[in-house]
Amino acid sequence: MTIEISGIQLFTLLKAKIGEKEATAVIEYVKQEANTAATKTSQFFSKDLDVLQIHVDLKLEQTKSDLYKAIFIMGLVQLLTILAGVLAIVKFTK
Repeated sequence: MTIEISGIQLFTLLKAKIGEKEATAVIEYVKQEANTAATKTSQFFSKDLDVLQIHVDLKLEQTKSDLYKAIFIMGLVQLLTILAGVLAIVKFTK
């Protein structure tokens, strides 16, 4: 369950209970903690994204390498097939 309250509403409620000076201090503390938590979360996800980017780059390089191998092998098979066909034609025409 989440309760949403604006800074002004929170200040007004706190001001009535603990006074203006203390309410201001509490609001500033909450803002600092929220900013600190947001910064830590951002740094945490930034590190995860960096690791993920490295992993994706590695996989992409492996895929490119595999694709180049497949293209080379297919070209070689086609060349051998053409040569076999030419040899067969030459052999049967004699």
